Amino acid sequence: MIYTITLNPSLDYKIYVDGFKEGELNRFRKANISSGGKGVNVSIVLSRLKTPSEAILFVGGFTGQKLIEDVNADHEVILDPIWIEQDTRINIKLSTKVETELNHWGPHVKDEQFEILLKKMEHMNENDLVILGGSAPYGQRDAFQRIAEMCHKKKIPFIMDTPGQAFPQFIDFKPLMMKPNLRELNDYLLMELVEIKDIIPHARQLNYRGVKHVIISLGSRGALYVDETHAYHAKPIEGDAQFTTGAGDSMVAGFVHEYLKTDDPISAFKMGVAAASATVFSGRLATPRDIKKYIKKVNIEEISDDHS
Repeated sequence: MIYTITLNPSLDYKIYVDGFKEGELNRFRKANISSGGKGVNVSIVLSRLKTPSEAILFVGGFTGQKLIEDVNADHEVILDPIWIEQDTRINIKLSTKVETELNHWGPHVKDEQFEILLKKMEHMNENDLVILGGSAPYGQRDAFQRIAEMCHKKKIPFIMDTPGQAFPQFIDFKPLMMKPNLRELNDYLLMELVEIKDIIPHARQLNYRGVKHVIISLGSRGALYVDETHAYHAKPIEGDAQFTTGAGDSMVAGFVHEYLKTDDPISAFKMGVAAASATVFSGRLATPRDIKKYIKKVNIEEISDDHS
């Protein structure tokens, strides 16, 4: 079974504003609320691709109840909520000339509540897959380390999609795959890498630390796949971007779906890029129909070692 773990889920309030002016009254032309966040989004896209998973998440209050109700109503996802006292957070995604995010720190998770998660993991084994995405909850600074330790101890393959500052917590436990964006990679390396030829050898440091597959989101410049011996660049697909929220989660879901079917990381990378593109250009989490449309447009080029 695939298990997605979302430690700090959210309701995302997406607002579309024309001509936003700071310090003045602004009116927005449309808005919508989407329920999920990171691992839940991965489970939703996996479900659409007919790959079953179970989403474990911390939720609380009326916002947590709405999140559960919305996901249950709209998606065929198995949810396993762990209830906490404080409300699940609401994040604001503002679309103007540029996309701006206002993300809340999130609610407090007590030690005894986090122990419930670890007890659930005791029943997992090496035939399962754990996908952990997003930020750590308030009150659990070592959450990523404890989960990675558990996976390592029980030989459970795991995928991490987390903030760059958290990488030292789990990097030595040998994740199957990581998907940082360039900012997160730079946060980890304490660098300001820009050029692809410079990014590749530094991304490969993660491979040398034990990460089998590394995918780096480059925003408008596409994405990179790096392992110990190869590097591939997925060129950007032209189109009218709607929202990037959920694009990384869709990429993870697309990669996992295809990788489990084919054991081919390059085919999986292509599927991941198509799923991310489908989300960016539609403004909603990727659907099979949209993925099929964009996978035809994915152009992947191998970058030889002498250029890296």
